[in-house]
Amino acid sequence: MIEGTSRVEAFSDGVMAIIVTLLIFEVHVPSLTDTSISGVLMALLGIAPKMISFAVSFFTVAIFWVNHHHFFSRVTHSDWRLLWYNNALLFWLTIVPFTTASIGDYPTNSVVVSIYGWNLCLAGLCFMLMGRHVFFKSDLMDPAVSLVERRREFRRSWWGVILYGLAGVLAFVWVYAALVILAIIPFIYVVPYLMQTDS
Repeated sequence: MIEGTSRVEAFSDGVMAIIVTLLIFEVHVPSLTDTSISGVLMALLGIAPKMISFAVSFFTVAIFWVNHHHFFSRVTHSDWRLLWYNNALLFWLTIVPFTTASIGDYPTNSVVVSIYGWNLCLAGLCFMLMGRHVFFKSDLMDPAVSLVERRREFRRSWWGVILYGLAGVLAFVWVYAALVILAIIPFIYVVPYLMQTDS
């Protein structure tokens, strides 16, 4: 067992800060051949898919960070398994800028949309496995969090994994439905449940 979680939290915060910064790098100012109002609006319309994919991915990564922050607020210690589950989560999140850039360039390509969905599915799976370890396989969680609450939060974590995986599969059947699912999933986790404190 390793005392404290401050180093893993600081490392994770730094990595996620870099991830959300990298997201905007693929959104470039369009070249203007026509500087009239209509010309500017048409140029901006051309980068709309990139702006939308940036916004969705920023929101998604931000929600991962919010839930990560609240998750660790109830973790009292860390161990090597927790560190590696966390590293696996960060690995998949660091790929999000690449998959976001891809979906911004090819927003209706089934393969691209599927890869984006599976990228986030694997990130969610790592978060879920990290929770499983902390909730049930170790003594790292604040004992004030009851077993009932832990089970409820663990079941809740499955929704993201299932829905992102579903979007990854659905992209080959109905790509627009997959895009809608990918945009909606983050709202499930806007407010962390178990991790909220009374303070």
